[in-house]
Amino acid sequence: IPAVTALICSGLLPFLHHKYKVKRERDEKLFETRKTEYQNYFKILDNAAKLAGLDYVVFMNKTLPVATRRLYEEESSTEAILNYQKVLNDFTIGMQEGFQKATSELTGLRIVCSRNLIEKLEQFESLYQVLLTMQPEMLRQLNEQLTPEAFLTGNYNFETEIQQKMLRKGNDLKSLRNQIIDTMRSELGYES
Repeated sequence: IPAVTALICSGLLPFLHHKYKVKRERDEKLFETRKTEYQNYFKILDNAAKLAGLDYVVFMNKTLPVATRRLYEEESSTEAILNYQKVLNDFTIGMQEGFQKATSELTGLRIVCSRNLIEKLEQFESLYQVLLTMQPEMLRQLNEQLTPEAFLTGNYNFETEIQQKMLRKGNDLKSLRNQIIDTMRSELGYES
């Protein structure tokens, strides 16, 4: 019995302790890596969702009507036309940049995240892509709203069918972003 006790104390316990320590260090390193990747990607994801959803509402309800009103009030002056084109370009470029940033940063995240999170990220990417493909139609419908009579009266109706679809998609994107954040928190051990 003393020999067995000596064997356990001198060989088995240190071995088990070492194995536990290596596993704990590996888990801590994975946690830190995930935490860093999730924090970095969250910033990008948040910016992309803002560009797709929240900024779209502001664009349709404030920015575009102001630019259109200026175009009307200044009787299509060169400055007003340039401002109008800049407003449209800034909006479309902003959405595209948000998508590019969100998708280009996925590589590091995909290495350390779960299958469930990867599926949600792919849904986010796909939904954002749908929004991008809706932009030309949105611009076409907006152009249709700029009729001579609307221009003469200064009354514009930007409540188009595609606008409603894009608002719904933007809200879906925001909801999916929140699900991704909840999944990240769960994987890091912070249950919401």
